[in-house]
Amino acid sequence: MGPAMEQETLDQIGQELERILSDAALEAIDQAEGRGSEAEALWAMLCDNGYSLLAASEEHGGFGGSLADAASLAQLCAGHALALPLADTMLVAGVLSRAGITPSRGASALADPIAADTPIAHAMQAEEVLLLGGGRLKLSKLDPRALAPQNRSEDGAAILTEPLIDEIGSTPAPNWLTPLTLRALGALIRSAQMAGAMQGALDLTLEYTQGREQFGRPLAKFQAVQHHLSDIACETAASIAAVELASDALRADPECSDATIEEIAIAKIRCGEAASKVAAAAHQAHGAMGFTREYALGRFTRRLWQWQDEFGSESEWSAWLGHRVLSDAEPALWPRISRAI
Repeated sequence: MGPAMEQETLDQIGQELERILSDAALEAIDQAEGRGSEAEALWAMLCDNGYSLLAASEEHGGFGGSLADAASLAQLCAGHALALPLADTMLVAGVLSRAGITPSRGASALADPIAADTPIAHAMQAEEVLLLGGGRLKLSKLDPRALAPQNRSEDGAAILTEPLIDEIGSTPAPNWLTPLTLRALGALIRSAQMAGAMQGALDLTLEYTQGREQFGRPLAKFQAVQHHLSDIACETAASIAAVELASDALRADPECSDATIEEIAIAKIRCGEAASKVAAAAHQAHGAMGFTREYALGRFTRRLWQWQDEFGSESEWSAWLGHRVLSDAEPALWPRISRAI
């Protein structure tokens, strides 16, 4: 599976990605639903700089990073509310590369292998989708005629209404890559994105409340607003920590054993629970301004609400984790929650 990227290298890659996103017309791309000339130009730049193939092996033209490294950059992208499928493309490219298939430069989507009837994020934006079923990985070209776009969804989510005919590649799935494992990898990406979006919402809320005045003083000086800011900061910090722990577990265990899936489940649960609290507190702190379509806060909170449910909601992962704990020989719970990190 290959070693994880050196942290210094990953930091340098992240800094360059930060620069690209800071200079991009992200709000305009968002309003155009991730399509159009500006979206195409940004996607070409991201691909030309190798970001789509971050987690693919050097043999397949990538950086040789790990899937945990992809989660790190997914968090950064979500901090800018990027309306392009870079996070999912990095994950798909990494999985394909580890299965021996050379990934393309095209925008990719990933179908949940356990809940095939759920919307596929970025389906209306992507060129191809990765499917896992019957022990085989299949990369298929997305046909708009086989998709039902979802109203009130972000980033071109759509349901697959009929089988896709145009198959780009197919291979037996590696032994380690089960439907649960692939769903967990998707859940880690979504957890990282939620953590990044929460950080984006926090930064925006701090800027707004420090700059907006009522009764002659900044909103941030009012105790009620400070409580909201404290709640957002605490939930965001806890979510980032949970994602870091899950990512570290995956770096140490790249074939994603059940023990690592537990860490990812915890991250998805923690981030999912925090997402609702952060979104509510951020909108409370902004007042009516936060609910306008033109204001940037919704770009973060709408995605938070959507990402909560993708690749397993917190309730689904809580049930799975509970069954894992109860199926172990006694004592099961205390050793899990008291072990050293």
